[in-house]
Amino acid sequence: MIAQQETSNDSKIPNDSKRVLFGVSAGPTVDWFEPTSKGIARVKSKAGFMTGINVDVNLTQGSFFYFSTGTLFRYLQGDLMFNYEHKHFGVVTVERTYQTMYLTVPTGVTFRISTSKQCIIIGKLGLYHNFKVGGERFDSFTLPGEDPVEPYFYVTTKKEKNEHAALFAESAYAGLGFEYMFKNNLRVFTTLDYSCQFNYFNSNARSEIYNPQFKTLIHSFNIVFGFMF
Repeated sequence: MIAQQETSNDSKIPNDSKRVLFGVSAGPTVDWFEPTSKGIARVKSKAGFMTGINVDVNLTQGSFFYFSTGTLFRYLQGDLMFNYEHKHFGVVTVERTYQTMYLTVPTGVTFRISTSKQCIIIGKLGLYHNFKVGGERFDSFTLPGEDPVEPYFYVTTKKEKNEHAALFAESAYAGLGFEYMFKNNLRVFTTLDYSCQFNYFNSNARSEIYNPQFKTLIHSFNIVFGFMF
Protein backbone atom coordinates (compact mmCIF):
# COMPACT_ATOMS: atom_id res chain seq x y z
CA MET A 1 0.00 0.00 0.00
CA ILE A 2 2.81 2.42 0.90
CA ALA A 3 4.67 1.68 -2.33
CA GLN A 4 1.49 2.16 -4.36
CA GLN A 5 0.72 5.47 -2.61
CA GLU A 6 4.25 6.80 -3.25
CA THR A 7 4.01 5.83 -6.92
CA SER A 8 0.65 7.59 -7.23
CA ASN A 9 2.00 10.78 -5.62
CA ASP A 10 5.14 10.76 -7.79
CA SER A 11 3.04 10.61 -10.94
CA LYS A 12 1.36 13.91 -10.11
CA ILE A 13 2.84 17.13 -11.41
CA PRO A 14 3.36 19.69 -8.60
CA ASN A 15 1.00 22.72 -8.71
CA ASP A 16 -0.99 21.20 -11.57
CA SER A 17 -4.13 22.73 -10.04
CA LYS A 18 -2.63 26.20 -9.58
CA ARG A 19 -5.52 28.65 -9.66
CA VAL A 20 -3.91 31.59 -11.51
CA LEU A 21 -1.40 31.28 -14.36
CA PHE A 22 0.67 34.20 -15.66
CA GLY A 23 2.48 34.24 -18.97
CA VAL A 24 4.09 36.08 -21.85
CA SER A 25 3.32 35.46 -25.51
CA ALA A 26 4.34 36.80 -28.92
CA GLY A 27 3.96 35.90 -32.55
CA PRO A 28 3.43 37.08 -36.13
CA THR A 29 0.04 37.74 -37.70
CA VAL A 30 -1.28 37.66 -41.26
CA ASP A 31 -4.08 40.21 -41.71
CA TRP A 32 -6.34 41.21 -44.58
CA PHE A 33 -9.26 43.59 -45.05
CA GLU A 34 -12.62 42.27 -46.26
CA PRO A 35 -14.59 45.35 -47.48
CA THR A 36 -18.32 45.46 -46.79
CA SER A 37 -19.02 48.80 -48.54
CA LYS A 38 -18.91 49.73 -52.22
CA GLY A 39 -16.06 51.56 -53.91
CA ILE A 40 -13.16 49.84 -52.10
CA ALA A 41 -11.42 46.51 -52.74
CA ARG A 42 -8.89 44.35 -50.90
CA VAL A 43 -5.39 44.26 -52.40
CA LYS A 44 -3.36 41.70 -50.44
CA SER A 45 -2.67 40.41 -46.96
CA LYS A 46 0.00 42.02 -44.78
CA ALA A 47 2.18 40.90 -41.89
CA GLY A 48 1.82 42.20 -38.34
CA PHE A 49 2.46 40.94 -34.84
CA MET A 50 0.95 40.60 -31.38
CA THR A 51 2.70 40.35 -28.01
CA GLY A 52 1.86 40.84 -24.35
CA ILE A 53 1.01 39.43 -20.94
CA ASN A 54 -1.55 36.67 -20.41
CA VAL A 55 -3.52 35.74 -17.28
CA ASP A 56 -5.57 32.51 -16.94
CA VAL A 57 -7.80 31.96 -13.88
CA ASN A 58 -8.92 28.39 -13.15
CA LEU A 59 -12.71 28.26 -12.75
CA THR A 60 -13.07 24.55 -11.88
CA GLN A 61 -11.62 22.07 -9.40
CA GLY A 62 -9.67 20.36 -12.16
CA SER A 63 -7.25 22.04 -14.58
CA PHE A 64 -9.72 22.19 -17.47
CA PHE A 65 -11.69 25.46 -17.72
CA TYR A 66 -10.02 28.88 -17.38
CA PHE A 67 -11.07 32.52 -17.72
CA SER A 68 -8.46 34.27 -19.89
CA THR A 69 -7.50 37.94 -19.97
CA GLY A 70 -4.34 40.07 -20.07
CA THR A 71 -2.87 43.06 -21.85
CA LEU A 72 -1.58 42.76 -25.44
CA PHE A 73 0.05 45.07 -27.97
CA ARG A 74 -1.09 44.55 -31.55
CA TYR A 75 0.42 45.97 -34.74
CA LEU A 76 -1.96 45.68 -37.69
CA GLN A 77 -1.56 46.74 -41.30
CA GLY A 78 -3.60 46.23 -44.44
CA ASP A 79 -4.12 47.52 -48.00
CA LEU A 80 -7.23 48.80 -49.79
CA MET A 81 -7.68 49.95 -53.38
CA PHE A 82 -10.07 52.71 -54.48
CA ASN A 83 -10.33 55.78 -56.70
CA TYR A 84 -9.19 58.95 -54.98
CA GLU A 85 -8.78 62.58 -55.99
CA HIS A 86 -5.35 63.86 -54.93
CA LYS A 87 -4.97 67.62 -54.95
CA HIS A 88 -1.70 67.40 -56.94
CA PHE A 89 -2.39 64.40 -59.22
CA GLY A 90 -6.14 64.44 -59.87
CA VAL A 91 -8.19 61.23 -59.86
CA VAL A 92 -6.01 58.13 -59.48
CA THR A 93 -6.50 54.55 -58.36
CA VAL A 94 -4.58 54.26 -55.10
CA GLU A 95 -3.45 51.41 -52.90
CA ARG A 96 -3.71 52.83 -49.40
CA THR A 97 -1.80 51.13 -46.61
CA TYR A 98 -3.23 51.53 -43.12
CA GLN A 99 -0.93 50.82 -40.17
CA THR A 100 -2.46 50.72 -36.70
CA MET A 101 -1.23 50.05 -33.18
CA TYR A 102 -3.71 48.74 -30.62
CA LEU A 103 -3.72 48.10 -26.89
CA THR A 104 -5.79 44.91 -26.74
CA VAL A 105 -7.57 43.36 -23.76
CA PRO A 106 -8.77 39.78 -24.34
CA THR A 107 -11.69 38.27 -22.42
CA GLY A 108 -12.45 34.66 -23.10
CA VAL A 109 -12.18 31.06 -21.99
CA THR A 110 -9.39 28.51 -22.39
CA PHE A 111 -9.86 24.73 -22.28
CA ARG A 112 -6.97 22.47 -21.32
CA ILE A 113 -7.26 18.75 -22.06
CA SER A 114 -4.41 16.51 -20.82
CA THR A 115 -3.26 13.80 -23.23
CA SER A 116 -0.55 12.71 -20.78
CA LYS A 117 0.72 14.03 -17.47
CA GLN A 118 2.77 16.75 -19.25
CA CYS A 119 1.20 17.21 -22.71
CA ILE A 120 -1.95 19.34 -22.97
CA ILE A 121 -4.22 20.29 -25.85
CA ILE A 122 -5.41 23.93 -25.70
CA GLY A 123 -8.62 25.38 -27.10
CA LYS A 124 -9.66 29.00 -26.65
CA LEU A 125 -12.55 31.28 -27.54
CA GLY A 126 -13.35 34.89 -26.73
CA LEU A 127 -13.23 38.57 -27.64
CA TYR A 128 -10.46 41.10 -28.23
CA HIS A 129 -11.24 44.65 -27.09
CA ASN A 130 -8.92 46.85 -29.21
CA PHE A 131 -8.06 50.45 -28.26
CA LYS A 132 -6.16 52.43 -30.89
CA VAL A 133 -2.96 54.05 -29.56
CA GLY A 134 -1.38 55.18 -32.85
CA GLY A 135 -0.91 54.55 -36.53
CA GLU A 136 -0.03 55.93 -39.96
CA ARG A 137 -1.26 55.68 -43.55
CA PHE A 138 0.17 56.32 -47.02
CA ASP A 139 -0.84 55.92 -50.67
CA SER A 140 0.85 54.18 -53.60
CA PHE A 141 -0.16 54.58 -57.25
CA THR A 142 1.17 54.87 -60.81
CA LEU A 143 1.22 57.90 -63.12
CA PRO A 144 1.87 58.06 -66.88
CA GLY A 145 5.37 59.16 -67.88
CA GLU A 146 7.10 60.29 -71.08
CA ASP A 147 9.69 57.53 -71.29
CA PRO A 148 8.59 54.99 -73.97
CA VAL A 149 10.59 52.24 -72.27
CA GLU A 150 8.98 52.86 -68.87
CA PRO A 151 5.70 54.65 -69.67
CA TYR A 152 4.60 54.70 -66.04
CA PHE A 153 6.29 55.68 -62.80
CA TYR A 154 5.44 54.66 -59.28
CA VAL A 155 4.50 57.19 -56.58
CA THR A 156 4.40 56.65 -52.82
CA THR A 157 3.16 59.51 -50.67
CA LYS A 158 4.63 60.52 -47.32
CA LYS A 159 3.26 58.84 -44.24
CA GLU A 160 0.67 60.78 -42.31
CA LYS A 161 -1.28 60.19 -39.11
CA ASN A 162 -3.96 57.54 -39.47
CA GLU A 163 -7.09 59.45 -38.50
CA HIS A 164 -9.42 57.02 -40.26
CA ALA A 165 -9.17 54.14 -37.78
CA ALA A 166 -11.82 54.06 -35.06
CA LEU A 167 -10.65 54.56 -31.49
CA PHE A 168 -12.24 51.22 -30.47
CA ALA A 169 -12.68 47.99 -32.41
CA GLU A 170 -14.12 44.65 -31.34
CA SER A 171 -12.90 41.24 -32.50
CA ALA A 172 -13.86 37.62 -31.91
CA TYR A 173 -11.12 34.98 -31.71
CA ALA A 174 -10.70 31.22 -31.54
CA GLY A 175 -7.58 29.11 -31.30
CA LEU A 176 -6.16 25.61 -30.99
CA GLY A 177 -2.72 24.58 -29.79
CA PHE A 178 -0.38 22.51 -27.66
CA GLU A 179 1.13 23.06 -24.21
CA TYR A 180 3.94 21.22 -22.45
CA MET A 181 4.17 21.42 -18.64
CA PHE A 182 7.35 20.91 -16.63
CA LYS A 183 7.42 19.69 -13.01
CA ASN A 184 7.80 23.19 -11.57
CA ASN A 185 4.57 24.18 -13.39
CA LEU A 186 6.43 26.14 -16.07
CA ARG A 187 4.47 25.72 -19.29
CA VAL A 188 5.54 26.40 -22.85
CA PHE A 189 2.89 26.57 -25.54
CA THR A 190 2.10 27.37 -29.14
CA THR A 191 -1.29 28.01 -30.74
CA LEU A 192 -2.77 28.97 -34.09
CA ASP A 193 -5.44 31.63 -33.61
CA TYR A 194 -8.02 33.10 -35.97
CA SER A 195 -9.76 36.41 -35.30
CA CYS A 196 -12.33 38.55 -37.08
CA GLN A 197 -12.41 42.28 -36.35
CA PHE A 198 -15.93 43.63 -36.85
CA ASN A 199 -15.05 47.25 -37.56
CA TYR A 200 -12.02 49.36 -38.45
CA PHE A 201 -12.99 52.79 -39.84
CA ASN A 202 -14.56 55.84 -38.24
CA SER A 203 -16.98 58.22 -39.99
CA ASN A 204 -14.13 60.28 -41.52
CA ALA A 205 -12.95 57.42 -43.76
CA ARG A 206 -14.38 58.32 -47.17
CA SER A 207 -13.20 58.74 -50.73
CA GLU A 208 -13.52 62.08 -52.51
CA ILE A 209 -15.40 60.20 -55.25
CA TYR A 210 -17.30 57.51 -53.35
CA ASN A 211 -18.89 59.45 -50.52
CA PRO A 212 -20.26 56.56 -48.39
CA GLN A 213 -18.22 55.70 -45.31
CA PHE A 214 -15.65 52.93 -45.71
CA LYS A 215 -16.63 49.73 -43.94
CA THR A 216 -14.64 46.53 -43.65
CA LEU A 217 -14.02 43.40 -41.64
CA ILE A 218 -10.46 42.30 -40.84
CA HIS A 219 -9.48 38.62 -40.85
CA SER A 220 -6.30 37.53 -39.06
CA PHE A 221 -4.24 34.42 -38.39
CA ASN A 222 -1.82 34.57 -35.46
CA ILE A 223 0.91 32.03 -34.67
CA VAL A 224 1.49 32.36 -30.92
CA PHE A 225 4.51 31.24 -28.91
CA GLY A 226 4.79 31.72 -25.15
CA PHE A 227 5.23 30.38 -21.65
CA MET A 228 3.15 30.43 -18.46
CA PHE A 229 3.94 29.76 -14.81
